[in-house]
Amino acid sequence: MCTVLLAWRCHAEAPVVLAANRDELIVRPSAPPGPLQVSPLIVGGRDLVAGGTWLAVAADGTLCAVTNRHPGEGPPAAPDPSRRSRGEIPVAVLSADPADVPSLLAALGPGRYNPVNVLWVSAERALVAHVDDSGPVRVIDLEPGAHVLTTRDADDERSGKVAMLLAGMGRAIDAAGDPGTTMARMRALLADHTSATDLAVDAACIHGDVYGTVSASTVIGGPGLLMYDHAPGRPCVTPFSAVPFVA
Repeated sequence: MCTVLLAWRCHAEAPVVLAANRDELIVRPSAPPGPLQVSPLIVGGRDLVAGGTWLAVAADGTLCAVTNRHPGEGPPAAPDPSRRSRGEIPVAVLSADPADVPSLLAALGPGRYNPVNVLWVSAERALVAHVDDSGPVRVIDLEPGAHVLTTRDADDERSGKVAMLLAGMGRAIDAAGDPGTTMARMRALLADHTSATDLAVDAACIHGDVYGTVSASTVIGGPGLLMYDHAPGRPCVTPFSAVPFVA
């Protein structure tokens, strides 16, 4: 994923409300969400180049997503092919005891993976790990409310794209009375082509011939509630359908 919107603990019946676009090279092949692990059951899309995933969801609604991480200034460095695949992180994190997740995230770097942001969310806790070569991993507890994660720090409004999406998330939460309405507004944000700058990549839904938005996923989770939907194309033109939780 490269654009993740999260309304965490904004609704008592659904503490996890997440909507995300996967932004990637257009030609990079992937499989739609399916079982990634049988026990415990973990479901998500699969990257057919490196074999990992960008978003994994457990049967209890706990989820883990990864985004590429770019430096604060200048272009991102080319990935080091000798490092471990970032796509292995979501399943590994969801397979761990929740009490061990903070230490597991802190142990992800530096030097083991190319720069990556990792989001882990349950009904009780939400964590973001910023992993790069600048020093120890920074693991941050998120407060209840609206959050945006792209290729920079979580909720970093120095990024015009993040500031624009946070404002949209604030309106989505303030105007909604239930998780379904919040999600409808979040999906509208995912499908928006408005750029915060003159660059196409600073829109939520990126259209490009080489790189752009290739799919979208949404999750609503709470006690006895799990709705995981996927759009296998740009969310501006591609319908979402339910992802079955079967091994």
